[in-house]
Amino acid sequence: MNSSLLVLKSKCILFAEDDTITRTQITSTLKLLFKAVYCAKDGEEAFSVYEDEHPDIILTDIRMPKKDGIKLTRQIRQLDYAIPIIILTSFDDRNSLLNAANLAIDGYLLKPIEFHALVQILSKAIRRTHSTPNLITFNKNLVFNYDTKEFYHYNQIKTLGNKELELIELLLDNCHKTISKELIEAKLWNYEIQCNSAVKNLVLRIRKKLGDSIISSIRGVGYRINIDDLSLKNCTGARDIPSLLHLG
Repeated sequence: MNSSLLVLKSKCILFAEDDTITRTQITSTLKLLFKAVYCAKDGEEAFSVYEDEHPDIILTDIRMPKKDGIKLTRQIRQLDYAIPIIILTSFDDRNSLLNAANLAIDGYLLKPIEFHALVQILSKAIRRTHSTPNLITFNKNLVFNYDTKEFYHYNQIKTLGNKELELIELLLDNCHKTISKELIEAKLWNYEIQCNSAVKNLVLRIRKKLGDSIISSIRGVGYRINIDDLSLKNCTGARDIPSLLHLG
């Protein structure tokens, strides 16, 4: 999964389309790309969803009942001039796009939509208003988004518990060294009495979810995190690194 797709995966999209078949087909594709997809069958419903859900990007058909895509875009632009908006159109609708010239749309897609063109225009639009998140790669199949606290394992989002995330962040903030069991206990449990195997069990749970190689155990010393693409000798903590991963 490249960096553009990772950015999309953390965002929500509003999709407005009156044709049921087209809406169903494109929605299925969008669900593969986005964290959440909000659908609307006309312009009025789309604006209501926009107000309720606050999506990160909008994809709308140009011809819809009650309120067309141009009127919808104009109404949204009165409230938000920054949100990316992409318009779907047919060849015979292209003249209508002249009405959107002053509405700062991020582009248009001709029907029928090609997957590559859809991904390309969505990625470009979202990059305009959203900076690349802090992404850390552990191996080619495991990536961590430091901003959203989400792991992508084989392109699937993996959810960690609070203590599991706390340990990951502690190890990342000290990614240039091994952290002792005692320090982990102090940071995660504030010196409260835990069973002797609390840290070990926590590490085992993380390994079960994300793979054995993510954390190394150094006998008699402690634990350290394994990051493939980071020069550990230059690492001063993951929070100090604006972007650790370049996936293409």
